[in-house]
Amino acid sequence: MPSAVDFRQTLRRQLRQARRHLSTTEQSLAAEALVKAYQGLSSAINISDGKNIALYLTNDGEISPHILCEHLWSLGHNIYLPVVKEQSLDFAHYTQQHLDDDTLWHENRFGIKEPVDVSPISGFEMDLVFLPLVGFDDQGGRLGMGGGFYDRTFANKSEQAKPLLIGLAHDCQQVASLPMESWDIPLDVIMTPTQLISITNHTQTD
Repeated sequence: MPSAVDFRQTLRRQLRQARRHLSTTEQSLAAEALVKAYQGLSSAINISDGKNIALYLTNDGEISPHILCEHLWSLGHNIYLPVVKEQSLDFAHYTQQHLDDDTLWHENRFGIKEPVDVSPISGFEMDLVFLPLVGFDDQGGRLGMGGGFYDRTFANKSEQAKPLLIGLAHDCQQVASLPMESWDIPLDVIMTPTQLISITNHTQTD
């Protein structure tokens, strides 16, 4: 019988392949749908007051939050992107100026672009964090790429009122159930192009 680790690795390969096979049109429509999903979320749980919002740069077939980012900028929110800090993440300020100025970027040790920010802030200074994921279930389980950076960053989230952790995914990344480890941080909400899943036991409180 395969171990839980082997199962997660196999599932990770299968789900990454599934999202990579989505067409350019499917990816574009999915990105557009996130704005409507966010509007539904904002109405449902009153998150309109959140000013510091973390997103991510898409990679490896992930659903892209770039249109959602433009929408959030238009609402006056402060947008941040994750930056690697040893084995966890801080968050660097990301503005529209970054779209046209290559000098505002650098590469981290994994070769991933990050905004240059001499004073990045911690994850717990975020109001909302939109996380990429490889797989999810309707209980808030998240299968990531395996690095554990988000899990370590929000390891003490149970003691915090914020941020709200929102996983973004394509519908093809959903599974019936994910094996969860003790260090896995469950999501509060999952948004896909067709679903808005709020995990009751992990809803943000004041």
